[in-house]
Amino acid sequence: MSTCARTMVKSRPDNIKTRIVMKTKRIYAMALTMMGGVLLCPSGNSLLAQDSTAVAPQVVNSPQGGGEKFLLAGEVFTLWQNNQVKGAPSTNSFGADPLGLMLMPLVKLNDRFFLDVQVEIAANPGPGGGAAINLNEAIIYYKVAPALYLFAGNFQPRWGLYEGILDDFTNRYCSDPIGMGLGAQTESGIGIQGGFQAGYSKLSYQFYIANGPQLVVDSSGAANGQMNYGNYTDNNKNKAIGGAIGFLPFSNSSLELNVSGQYTPKTGDAGSAFENISNTALAASINYYHVFNPIMVRLQGQYEHTQTQNFNLYTDASETTLLVPQFNNVMSGWYLGATVRASGSENVFISNLELGGRIGTLTLPQNAMWGGNQMNQTTVCLTYWFTWKTPLNIAYDVYTQSGSPTQTALTIRGMWFF
Repeated sequence: MSTCARTMVKSRPDNIKTRIVMKTKRIYAMALTMMGGVLLCPSGNSLLAQDSTAVAPQVVNSPQGGGEKFLLAGEVFTLWQNNQVKGAPSTNSFGADPLGLMLMPLVKLNDRFFLDVQVEIAANPGPGGGAAINLNEAIIYYKVAPALYLFAGNFQPRWGLYEGILDDFTNRYCSDPIGMGLGAQTESGIGIQGGFQAGYSKLSYQFYIANGPQLVVDSSGAANGQMNYGNYTDNNKNKAIGGAIGFLPFSNSSLELNVSGQYTPKTGDAGSAFENISNTALAASINYYHVFNPIMVRLQGQYEHTQTQNFNLYTDASETTLLVPQFNNVMSGWYLGATVRASGSENVFISNLELGGRIGTLTLPQNAMWGGNQMNQTTVCLTYWFTWKTPLNIAYDVYTQSGSPTQTALTIRGMWFF
C-alpha cells in the first residue's frame, strides 16, 4: 500500500469530525419547512426518503414581534478509535480533536428570506489543548415560489446520497465509506432548488454555478492532479456548472433515487499552462426505507466517478524537462449498505438496537504517485439509540489492498443532536 493509500485509509474514520457539517441537508429542509419556508415540497413534506419515525425538533420563535424566527440546531460528538496494520502494534486515539460541537443556526428573516449557517468548533481538552472554529456553510435563501428557491453563498452541493442528503447523525455505519468524497464538495456560488409533487411521486432538483475545484500542481508529484475544494475565491474567471435531481416514486417516500453531476471547464490558475484542464464528476445513489413489522430495513448505496483531463507537469517555463509523466486521472468509488432494526419488538433494549453492514471500494489513478491499487472496505456496525437523537455507534472496519497488509479500525462514536 502506498503512503498516500495508507494515509487515506487511516484518515477515513477521522474525517467524520471535519465533514460532519457538510451533510445536514435533511435537518435543514425539515427545519425550514417548520419555519414556514417549504424548501422542497409545497405540501410541507421534505422530499427525502423516510429516515426516521421520530418527531422533528420544534422551532423556537424569537420573542421579538413580526415575521422573524430563529432555530438553533446542533450536534455534540466524540470519537475514539483503535487502528491496527497487520504485523504492527495497534494504536489508540481520540483523534486530533476528540470533542466537537456543531452549531447550525437557521434564521427566517421574513416570509421570503432565510439564512443558513453552519459553524464547527473542534476542541482538544487534553494536555495539548487548543480549539478550531470553522465556518463551513453560509447560505441565503430567497423563496420565489413554493417549488422554487434561489440561494447564494458557500454551500455543499447535493452530491448523491452520502454527502448531499444524509448527515453523520443518520450515518448508521459510523465511519466514512472509503470511496466517497471524490466529487463536488463545499463551494461558493449561486443556484436554484426546490421540489414538487408529480402525481403520487415527488421530484426535487438543484442547479448551480460555482467557483468549482482548483487543480493541484505539485512539482514533487505527491498530490499533482488532485482537486482542492472549499476556496472562497476562484483561481480563474471560469465557473463550474452542476446540479442534482431526486426522484421518489412512491407516495410514502420510502424509495429515493438521486443523480448528481458537475463540470468545470477550467481548473488551473489563470494564465498558467494548466488553466484549461477540465474536471467532470458524477454520482448516483439509492436510499430505501421500509418497516416489515416488526423489522425495520434500510438500504443505501452510492457510486461516484471523477475524471480530470490528462496533462504533463514540467520543471521549467520552457516546458522541456518532463518531471511527472502523464497518467489517466480517473477516480471512482462505491458503497452499498443495509441496516436492520427490530423496532417493533416489545423488548425496549432490543428495539433500540440497529445492526448494519456495508461494503465499498475506492479506485485511484494507477500510475499517479498518490494512486495505486484498488482499496476495499468492509464495515460492521452496531448502534444503540438511547433516544431518537442520541445514538451510540460501535463500528469495525477492515481495509484491504492488493500487495499491502490488511488494516482494521475499531471506532466508537457518541453523538447528541439538539
